[in-house]
Amino acid sequence: MDAALRKLLPAARRIDALTAAIGRMAAWLVLAACLLSVFNALMRYGAHFAQPLLLDLPMLLFAFIVLCGAPRALAENSHIRVDILFRALSPRRRALVDILGHLLFLIPLCLVMIIAGLPFFLGSWRIGEGALTPGGLPQWPGKALVPFAFALLLVQALSELVKALAVARGLEISSAPVSGLLHGEDAAASLRSSGAP
Repeated sequence: MDAALRKLLPAARRIDALTAAIGRMAAWLVLAACLLSVFNALMRYGAHFAQPLLLDLPMLLFAFIVLCGAPRALAENSHIRVDILFRALSPRRRALVDILGHLLFLIPLCLVMIIAGLPFFLGSWRIGEGALTPGGLPQWPGKALVPFAFALLLVQALSELVKALAVARGLEISSAPVSGLLHGEDAAASLRSSGAP
């Protein structure tokens, strides 16, 4: 098993790099969605012009940001968890908790969402499901995000599973911060030390 894990670790790191790239793209889309919303407001109220396609686009961008940003949150260990218990555990026990969480909850959830979301998207795409408003954005791109994003999350969950197994087996030292905590500091202390008000 150790030899297989050693061979899978480089693949897990490549998955992490892909997830980071998609996460960076999603982060830049926040700016695009904001600028597009400002443009829409200026055109709608200033020039009395509203293009339904441009009004629908920020919602699709926001869906992409949230759904495709989730794998990056998982990779950076910045997702929600119960830190009170988790940070008291040793790195090996944290890895065991992560293994159980991924196997019992995250991976099955991703599979269910892919299995349920794919026909939802394919049906919409096959019939060319149009916009809810005349001239708006078709429905299928938004519906495609569900299986796509959960497939990305599944791949990242498998990467995290490989890394957690390596830590549990003593093949790798966990270098990820626990849920965004900076070396035992709480979030408020971190903000105070950064000079934030």
